[in-house]
Amino acid sequence: MEQIRPPWTPEQVEALNRYQKSGLMHPYTCGGNRKDENHLDNEGILVATKKGWICPYCDYNQDWAHAFTIEHFLD
Repeated sequence: MEQIRPPWTPEQVEALNRYQKSGLMHPYTCGGNRKDENHLDNEGILVATKKGWICPYCDYNQDWAHAFTIEHFLD
């Protein structure tokens, strides 16, 4: 599967974050402990930034996404 890697454009960041909220498929999630009290959504749903994915609850980050995840969400 083709992957996209940061730095991501503002349009890609917006599309990836739309994907995360879409419910289309399982969102990208933290690779750390997603069930601890600090992962408030109990999943550790990642947030796209220009520099890649970040977990809002810990220091986990990820530097790739599947290219297909932005196809339907780019304007």
